[in-house]
Amino acid sequence: MSNRATRRLSLGVRLHGAEERVSGLPLLPAPPDPHDYPFHEFLVMELERGRLDALLVPRLLTAPPGAGNVAPGPVFEAATLLAGFAGAADGIGVVATAPALGGHAGAIAHRLASLDVLSSGRSGWQPELSENGEPAENEGEAGNGDDEPRRAHAAELLAEIERLWSAGNQGAPDAPPPLPQGRPVLFLTADTPAERALAARHADVVLAARRPLEQARSWYAETKTRAATHGRLPEDLLIWTELTPLVVSDAHQAHAPRTDDVLAGTPGQIADHIEERFEQRACDGFTLSFPSLPGPLVDFVDHVIPELWRRGLFPNDYEHPTLRENLGLRHHAIPTGAIHA
Repeated sequence: MSNRATRRLSLGVRLHGAEERVSGLPLLPAPPDPHDYPFHEFLVMELERGRLDALLVPRLLTAPPGAGNVAPGPVFEAATLLAGFAGAADGIGVVATAPALGGHAGAIAHRLASLDVLSSGRSGWQPELSENGEPAENEGEAGNGDDEPRRAHAAELLAEIERLWSAGNQGAPDAPPPLPQGRPVLFLTADTPAERALAARHADVVLAARRPLEQARSWYAETKTRAATHGRLPEDLLIWTELTPLVVSDAHQAHAPRTDDVLAGTPGQIADHIEERFEQRACDGFTLSFPSLPGPLVDFVDHVIPELWRRGLFPNDYEHPTLRENLGLRHHAIPTGAIHA
C-alpha cells in the first residue's frame, strides 16, 4: 500500500514501569525474570511479532519490586535501553522520552541522532514538557500560568536540536551523525491548550487523552484544522489516543468489575472498538498500555492483531525500513529557520 495515499491504522505501546509483572504464566516460550533486561527484550520481540509500529518508554524505566522485595527493580535510561532493543529487533520503532526543560540541546541531539543511526532510522522521541515528568494539569481551554513559558522553552529547545541535526545531516564537524530519517519521529502530548498548539504545528504524532467518541472526533478534527493553518496536510500528523485493552475469552467476562480505563472484551469486541474509532476519524492510531505484563500484551498480539489483519486495518509486515515511512509520514526536511511556539 502507498504510505501517503492510503490511510492506515498505526499502533504503539507505552511501557510505564508500574505494570504488575506476573511470573509463571503458561507462555511458550516462557518469559525471563520480569525484573531483568531480557524480560523487556522479550516484550519487544512479542510486539515485533505482531508488527506493532513503535514502543514508547519513559525517560527512566523502573521495574517494580520482585516478589517479596520492597526495593524497586533496575532502572533503565530510555535511550540506552532502546539502543539495546534496536539491535535485537528489525522493524519496530523505538521512542525515547527526553527532558525538554533545563536540558542540554547538544547532548540530547547527539543521543537521539545516535539512536536513529543504531536503529537504522526507526527512532522517535517525546520531549518531556514538564520539569518533573508529570503531565501538566488543567486540560481545559484556560490552561495554566506556567503553560505558555513551558511551550516557548520547548520550542526554543526544539529549534536548537533541529539546527544541530541539520548541521549533522550536512556533515558539519562536531555535529551529530547524519540521521537516516532526517529527524526522529516527534511525539508530543497535547494535555493543555499551549501543548496542543505546539503539537499541531510541529508533532509527527500527537498523543491524545481518552475521550468519548464524539468528543474525540471533534478534538481530532479541530487539531487537524489547526495543523492546516500552519500549511500542514492532514496526513502530516497522526493522532494517537490512549487505550488499555484486556482480552477475555467471552463477552460475559468483559462485564466483570474493572478500572474504567481498561477496555475488557473478546478479540472481536476490542477490534470493533479500534475499527470504530479509526473509521469515525476519532484517531489515526492508539497508544496501547497493559494493566500487567506479559500476559495481556501477548494476548493482544496473539488474538487482536490477527483480527485487525483479517479486517485489512493493520499491515501484517513492516513495509519500509524507517519508522517515519512505516507511519506514512514524509521524510523530514530540517528547517533552516526558527521553530515557533
